[in-house]
Amino acid sequence: MADWLRKAGSSVSFKATVSEILREFQSNGVLTDGSGAVNQNIGRIAAVEDCGPGDLVFMDKKDYLETIQSRRPAAVVTNAALAKLFAPSDDLAVLTAANVGLAHALIKQKYGARDWERAGWSGIHVSAVVHESAEIGEGSIVEPRAVIGANVRIGKNSRVMAGAVLENGAVIGDDCVIHPNAVVGWDCRIGNGADIGSGSVIGSEGYGFAQDAKRQSFAIPQTGIVVIEDRVRVGANNCIDRAAYKETRIGAGTKLDNLCHVAHNVTIGKDCLLTAGLIVAGSTNIGDRVITSGQTGILDHLSIASDTVFLHRAGVTKDIDKPGAYAGLPLQPLGDYMKNNAVARDLVDLRKRLIALEKDK
Repeated sequence: MADWLRKAGSSVSFKATVSEILREFQSNGVLTDGSGAVNQNIGRIAAVEDCGPGDLVFMDKKDYLETIQSRRPAAVVTNAALAKLFAPSDDLAVLTAANVGLAHALIKQKYGARDWERAGWSGIHVSAVVHESAEIGEGSIVEPRAVIGANVRIGKNSRVMAGAVLENGAVIGDDCVIHPNAVVGWDCRIGNGADIGSGSVIGSEGYGFAQDAKRQSFAIPQTGIVVIEDRVRVGANNCIDRAAYKETRIGAGTKLDNLCHVAHNVTIGKDCLLTAGLIVAGSTNIGDRVITSGQTGILDHLSIASDTVFLHRAGVTKDIDKPGAYAGLPLQPLGDYMKNNAVARDLVDLRKRLIALEKDK
């Protein structure tokens, strides 16, 4: 097998000491303590199963203890209870975090995220098509074959990747990434720090038609826009439809997985986590911090309370006024759903027993 096939994937290398990482992330409360060989150099953030000398790893389960002890990375980030399992060592630093997952996210963002320098592009590529009226902020990059339409405004330090299209009047904030072949439709607005995945369409035509007596359909022009607020992540191959009037809006900090569809005039609140296969029909309002598991479907003109969780291919057909966990179709509170499912597994046997009881009468 070729060497490149054997590799599990590329990683981003860097140079920092454990003490530098501890100092930076202790100052903002992400790390709470550190002990052991804190003066060691770190060159890579690695998975526990793939780690070795010079690596930094994260451990939130006792199951990984033996692997770390045998592979000897330079540092481990773990919680206070698990930190006590490590004996003092001259070649291992133990960093303590109240929330190991959050520490993983923030430390890897700082030291182990994608190295955009390796993409090899800077400025505005000669093959990009940029309308003379477009405004592109300082430090922003437009990659090959991207198309920037009339009166588009791009903020500072954003990146429009190969083949992406920003239609006329679109506004992109600072520090955004528009991935290859994504489309931001005319007059739509993207906030700061947004990430729009490959193949996604922001501002696709909303699905609105009127029919005549012969059932022929006539399009109602969808003349509203889509507003994507700050720090929103839209995964690959999403469609977020523009409003018929006014706007479709995605709230700050919300993260959409791949293959989601948000219909016209939908409003989604802040810091929601919406996973693959979500479909939201038109004019539904979703609150803040809502979580949906895969293939959740939500009908039109509904109102969903903040802090609601939908599980097990939830089919939402009516308003949700009370926060909580719901599952299934018909939608039920999670506790009821689990009980009913447990009974449903025995329905055939219960039916046989009922028939037998009726015969004995």
